[in-house]
Amino acid sequence: MLRKIVIFLTSLLSLIGVVSCTEDTINVDDNFRLVFSNDTIRFDTIFTDMGSATLKLKVYNQSNQKAHIKQLRLINATYFHINVSGIQSDDMQDVYLNANDSMLIFVQVKLDPTEQTLPFVVRDSIMFSLNEHRQMVQLEAYGQNAVRLRAHKITADTQFTAELPYLIEDTLWVNKGATLTLQEGTRLFFRKGAVLYVEGRLLSLGTQQRWVQLRGDRSDYMNTIPPLSYDLCSGQWGGVVLATGSFDNQITYTDIRNGNFGIRIDSTTTQQTVLTIRNAQLRNVLGDLLQATNAKVHVSNSLLCNTGGFVVNVCGGAYTWKHCTMANYYQFSWGGRTQSIIMYSNQLMQADGNKIVLPFSSIMENSIVYGNYTNEVQTNFDSEATYLFTNCLLKQRVNEVLNPPYSSCIFNAKPLFVFETWIEERPHVYDFRLQSGSAAIGIGDNNIVTDDLLLDLDGNNRLSDGSCDAGCYEYVL
Repeated sequence: MLRKIVIFLTSLLSLIGVVSCTEDTINVDDNFRLVFSNDTIRFDTIFTDMGSATLKLKVYNQSNQKAHIKQLRLINATYFHINVSGIQSDDMQDVYLNANDSMLIFVQVKLDPTEQTLPFVVRDSIMFSLNEHRQMVQLEAYGQNAVRLRAHKITADTQFTAELPYLIEDTLWVNKGATLTLQEGTRLFFRKGAVLYVEGRLLSLGTQQRWVQLRGDRSDYMNTIPPLSYDLCSGQWGGVVLATGSFDNQITYTDIRNGNFGIRIDSTTTQQTVLTIRNAQLRNVLGDLLQATNAKVHVSNSLLCNTGGFVVNVCGGAYTWKHCTMANYYQFSWGGRTQSIIMYSNQLMQADGNKIVLPFSSIMENSIVYGNYTNEVQTNFDSEATYLFTNCLLKQRVNEVLNPPYSSCIFNAKPLFVFETWIEERPHVYDFRLQSGSAAIGIGDNNIVTDDLLLDLDGNNRLSDGSCDAGCYEYVL
């Protein structure tokens, strides 16, 4: 018995020795190749003179022998730089990768400013030389020159154009008495925490063909599974503030997205219109999307959606809403929404603890207010206020809807937004157009459709089939 045990242990040790020797030998097989996590590493648009986020490349040796990489280098090493397993070098010799092991390469890119106004592409390759063979991983990045603004103040009437994007480093001020006009196609990219602060006047004048954009500056991806674009994440910059005394602001064909908040209107007066929003998108912010105190605001043919706070949070003031879609399905792995879509109030709490009751009026027509809460409209009135919903599709508890102010409204019937058919496969990508069978189809009042509302947010004729739908999008076959 003892002899059998000795023979077994001797055989086992011999086998271990053979395996160990195999793992320590160099793989010289002419057919041996490394395996890569990606054959091309692509960076989204990088602003010139700014470093990029870091992307990863994983290199695998799937053989039972060591890999001897005689040379690992960037071909040009002009724009891109690499870090190999903690070593910063663009050209390395005699790199060994153990059997059935892997190594991590970090890739960064930095682009110098050029004279070009259009995005341009730069490319390079990482070369791996082993066993008289060369393997390549391609690197690709799109560069974009930009107008950089730091602590910039608009002190006289100024126009921003679409020629180059604007990179806002911190706060962009529009001083009292000055007007900032954003021409069609203008793009404003804001760094983390940057704010557009308007004491004067803002005219954002996009067109159906060329929208104005206000968004965060990052286009790379979070290290999530699957990777999530920062452009789809809230909290990437501050937001737009219309300060007390700012009037006659206009936002048309403008996309404002992924900030800490959307638009905040400080306490003002209802004797003059503060803001008119037409044909716009406000979406995907961390806090309240549209917040106003004692302001006069008109919103039409617009999409307001997806926020961690209220979509509309107004205290006192006078408001009109026509053909709007207000929807909230905000949800990230690190947190979801916390409030209903609408909060109407006329009670203003002051810093000293005293309460002021403000006049309040609102009328919403031919609109959708819908989300994944049971009750999407809340009110907080100290005294009588004037507000009305007409020809709207609303998500609202039955005991709430038995008490007007509602006229020709539909409650709790599904709008059947398009995104609902793909939400599992494409999380955080939303399309609030209507599907066939939507409860919003045909419930609008045609008399509301004035010339400026005849076309929906996509440019479709609302009355082409004889009856208009609720919301900013008309259903089309």
